[in-house]
Amino acid sequence: MEILKELKKIALFKGFEDKELLSMMNCFSVELKEYEKNQTIIEQGQKVEKVVLLIRGEANVENIDIFDNQSIILNLKNGDFFGLEETYADKIYFRDSLKSCEKTIVAMFDKTRFVFPCENNCPCHQKLLKRIINYSASRSLMLVDKIKHLSQRGIKEKVLSYLHSQSNIAGSPYFDIPFNKTELANYLSVERSALSTILWKLKKEGIIDFEKKRYHIKKTK
Repeated sequence: MEILKELKKIALFKGFEDKELLSMMNCFSVELKEYEKNQTIIEQGQKVEKVVLLIRGEANVENIDIFDNQSIILNLKNGDFFGLEETYADKIYFRDSLKSCEKTIVAMFDKTRFVFPCENNCPCHQKLLKRIINYSASRSLMLVDKIKHLSQRGIKEKVLSYLHSQSNIAGSPYFDIPFNKTELANYLSVERSALSTILWKLKKEGIIDFEKKRYHIKKTK
């Protein structure tokens, strides 16, 4: 099955046999769904009934506040979950929405299987849940990184904090980011025009260079 090949590409399922994956899909009542670019996968305020796993594609976790301001919380890629935090915190409604950035395939898991033991006590269930602990810890570190970026005093500092983190992840001064300028402004909670001004100023000063989503940090200080 094509879905099994896709799942095996995800680190979370490394070492799983086909029969284990099929058993896991049955145990968690997995449903596969496909979305085109810019489609809403989960609505903010929607009742929490599923945990979403990105199988192929990319999606942004977004939030709209009471003043109608839109923010991008996280960018998710293959192997990332959405809804784990709400499930384990026993929340009734999703606090954020999930929107596809490109054609995306997701697996919808029954959220109750993440909380209550399988009546069959199947090994694949326990194996997956143990790995999700490590995944959740990594997700927490991503959110800590975002807090670090947002806690910087000025827009320039926010931008450089974010770009340096992306460079470190890539292991190179040349790297791609998942956001266009509008999305980056939403992620850093700054005005689009102010962000553009800072980016062009940093480019003029020879600190960075960029073309669309491709960036190059030319100076480290």
